[in-house]
Amino acid sequence: MIAIRGATSVEKDTPEHVRSRVKELFEEIVSRNKIRRIEAIIFSVTKDIQSLNPATVLREDRSLDSVALMCFQEAQFNGSPEKIIRILIFCDSDTREFVYLHGAQKLRPDLAEVRG
Repeated sequence: MIAIRGATSVEKDTPEHVRSRVKELFEEIVSRNKIRRIEAIIFSVTKDIQSLNPATVLREDRSLDSVALMCFQEAQFNGSPEKIIRILIFCDSDTREFVYLHGAQKLRPDLAEVRG
């Protein structure tokens, strides 16, 4: 079992926008990795994201009823970025490619792939 992480950002805290970004992030992680089975997924969100729980997005859209899903509020520190959704997927996989999208690319520029 390994852990694959990633993050994305939202420009506005609306259910539609959060849903879109969570689905995009999850699909990108799945497309870049050879995941055989997912055991658990943990999300964290910054305090300014309150419109929709990212775990709910995957439970509803991906029918991940047998996967343990949790979401926590990110700890706040001086200079912490805003409107960030992080994901940590515990899974069986032959690969471990992390994914950072949109404004979250600033979190790990060494791992972020610039997308057009």
